[in-house]
Amino acid sequence: MASEADAYLIEAVQAGDQDAWREVIDRYEGRLLSFARRMLAQRSEAEDIVQETFLGLLRSLPKYDQRRSLETYLFAILRNKLSDHFRRQKAGRRQSLDSLEPADAGGAAVSTETPSRYMAGQEIVAAQRDALVDCLRKYVEQCRAQRRFQELMIVEMLMVLGMRNKEVAADLGLSETAVAGVKYRVLERWKQLTQAAAARYDWQEADLAASSSVAKVWREEGISCLKRSTLGRYLLGALDEEWAAYVEFHAEVAGCDRCLANLDDLRSEDEDATAREELRRRCFASSVGFLSRRPSQG
Repeated sequence: MASEADAYLIEAVQAGDQDAWREVIDRYEGRLLSFARRMLAQRSEAEDIVQETFLGLLRSLPKYDQRRSLETYLFAILRNKLSDHFRRQKAGRRQSLDSLEPADAGGAAVSTETPSRYMAGQEIVAAQRDALVDCLRKYVEQCRAQRRFQELMIVEMLMVLGMRNKEVAADLGLSETAVAGVKYRVLERWKQLTQAAAARYDWQEADLAASSSVAKVWREEGISCLKRSTLGRYLLGALDEEWAAYVEFHAEVAGCDRCLANLDDLRSEDEDATAREELRRRCFASSVGFLSRRPSQG
């Protein structure tokens, strides 16, 4: 869910407010660059991708869903830009004919579905995904509020890291039966959380270690990603022992790229100030022309 501050910024940017747009860039440039630099060898390539990400945000603002935080939305755009970058790098490689889908003369995949049936199907999938995201977020919030950190670690080890019950049990000093019990209770809890949703998620075949769709949503939506303020307190040593152990697990052991990028950015806030200011200037200059016209400009 977008915070009040982010919602205000988005509304101002949609109205063409250049100061608000500069604030968005200043607030998120560092963590996006840290993420991109983890993926790319050259800093210049990372900076270009970040510029494209901010431009992508402006272009997609009419479709922005405030149920997603602005950070989650920006990182989703960044991931897409990185995927496009790597795809372009491999463009010269030939693909096996067996790997290609039937296409029409324009290169588009051929589909036997009518447009109306396709759109209806997409709406159902989107509604089910929304129900799943809401369920997972509520679950994580409840775990943290009740300090069930070990349970969260088990879930991330099974689902995000793809570990087996035996491996999780060995790492945490638990029995396999205990891990299996946690898995069963978590799935039951998730089913309960989605029962009231208009478009229920189908849990029939779901399993924490095998459900790729759940794991994909978990990663893409940053379900267990930590607030930047929490990461800042972690770096300052201001968290209690249980919280600090969980943050260390989530970022360092589970290897959350997004939280690691935020940590890198927080650690380097006072470094390369000139280079960072130059990137922010470039991002603003290359995108400000795409701002919507202010209402007062007619």
